Amino acid sequence: MDVSVDEHADADMRVSCWDGASDETLQAALAYPVRRCMEVDIIDGGNDRADREPAAGDRLSLLVTTRSAYRHSIVRTFVEGLSKRLPLTEDLKIRISSAAQEALMNAVLHGNLAIDGELRGSLDGLIAAQEIIEAKLNSPEIGGAVIRLDAAWTAACVEITIRDSGDGYDYSGVRPAAEDGASGRGLEILQVFSDAVTVLNGGTTVRLEFHR
Repeated sequence: MDVSVDEHADADMRVSCWDGASDETLQAALAYPVRRCMEVDIIDGGNDRADREPAAGDRLSLLVTTRSAYRHSIVRTFVEGLSKRLPLTEDLKIRISSAAQEALMNAVLHGNLAIDGELRGSLDGLIAAQEIIEAKLNSPEIGGAVIRLDAAWTAACVEITIRDSGDGYDYSGVRPAAEDGASGRGLEILQVFSDAVTVLNGGTTVRLEFHR
C-alpha cells in the first residue's frame, strides 16, 4: 500500500499521496488528519498547475487523474472520509454522494474527455462512446488530466466543489430544473439533491451546497 503523509507539514496543511491502485488505498490516503490528498501520477507528471493553495481550516481536498476518477469509487470514498471529520445524517450523506457523483461524472465525461452526450442515445452510440472513452483514458495527456474535489464545511453548511480541466461550456441558457427542457451537464439532477448549485469558471467548476 503506497500511502505517505508529510509529517513535517503544518497541522493545517497535512498532505498525502495516493498510489491510484484501489479504493482501499485511497481510503487510507484520506484518513484523518490529512487535509489534501493528491494522486501520485499528478505529482510526478507535474499536472497540478491549476490550484496549489493549501487546504486549510475545515476542508478536505482530493486531486485525481481522469483515469482514476472514471475507474474508481472516488466520490464514495471521499464522502466516507468526509463523514470521519464531521457528523452527517444518512439523508445528507446520500444527497451529497448522489449530487457529487453526478457532478464528477459530468466533469470526467463532458469536461476532461469531451464525450458527446448524443452518442449515448443509441446502442451503437454507446458502443462507440465506450471505445472513445477507453482510447482517451489511455492517453497520458487526457487520462492524466486533473479532476479536483474540495469539501468545506461550517456548522450550517457543507460545500462540495468539483473542478475539471476541460474547456467548459456555455451554461448561460440553462434554466432551472422546474422548467421544461432545462439542460446542461445534469444540472437538474444536481438541483434535486443539493440546496444550491453554482456553476463557475466558464463551466469547468460546479459548487454544491447542502444545509446541515
